[in-house]
Amino acid sequence: MPIAPESPHSNLVFTGHLPLAWQELSTLPDAAELQDLEQTNLHILHILFALDIHAGDYGDDPSAASSASEMKRLDFKVSLLLEMVGHLLANQQTIPPERPLTLTVTDLTWRADLAPTLNTPLRLELYCNLNYPRSLILHAHASEIVSIESDYQIKATINQPSEPLQEALERYIFLRHRRLIANRRGNSQR
Repeated sequence: MPIAPESPHSNLVFTGHLPLAWQELSTLPDAAELQDLEQTNLHILHILFALDIHAGDYGDDPSAASSASEMKRLDFKVSLLLEMVGHLLANQQTIPPERPLTLTVTDLTWRADLAPTLNTPLRLELYCNLNYPRSLILHAHASEIVSIESDYQIKATINQPSEPLQEALERYIFLRHRRLIANRRGNSQR
């Protein structure tokens, strides 16, 4: 079971609620299929990063501020359109339920009422943003299962991603973590 090498960002953690589905596999896909899935995952993450771009601070320049206001207005309209289309697409497909989970570059931990078999290969489908309802498909092994009340806490070790995918996952986790902190600060100031 490959484990990702240490990275300066390997301590990045996202904890929240996201739609997640998993399926036990008898074996992992072959190398060619795994490479295709990695390219698809990279594509999805890059689209998610593009959806998160917002107009920045333009200082004291009035013409830049005017342009920034126009860009923010256009950004809002495009975001609204993408959100509406995303909801239409999400309604056309079966999105799994949101689950409390913790994501790192090497592991995914979640709670569920059913648990996979320990050390079994898994196909994980993680929906990162319902405005763009395409799932990341990650392969992992169920590495730890703990019974908690009527649920299970499942920890899956993600098969080592390529360096570009690992960097994209780190960026995704960092951006989600940063947004969570910003939302907490914004709510505490109200």
